[in-house]
Amino acid sequence: MKKGIILLLIILSAGLLIVGCGGGDSANQNVVMDEPVPAGAGDATEVVLEFDPDTITPNEVTMKAGEKILFVITNTDQEEDHNFLDSDSGLKEILVVPGQTVRRLWTAPSSPGVYEPYCAIHPWIRMTFVVE
Repeated sequence: MKKGIILLLIILSAGLLIVGCGGGDSANQNVVMDEPVPAGAGDATEVVLEFDPDTITPNEVTMKAGEKILFVITNTDQEEDHNFLDSDSGLKEILVVPGQTVRRLWTAPSSPGVYEPYCAIHPWIRMTFVVE
């Protein structure tokens, strides 16, 4: 009987510890829902983008080679995370959780051309950068 009570107390203690520590789901802890403008963005060209469940708007943006860009990306999809990346243009992943607006600085490629960033979570969501 004592072993059963001790085992029950251990299980309950472990459960309370997991709940108290956030259940191990740290993906959305410390998420800033409306990020401030990053330092150094004063002379950047602002590009406003919006994710919904099926698209990113606008889906084409024209910019100058080497131009500093401030992305302001809002995720209006209330159920799914979206991300935005393109290795060809040097755009590292930008993750946007439901309801969040992120602001990130990026420098357009120095080589003119057409680049195609996309959402790796939803591969049908794509856009085009025209770099002149």
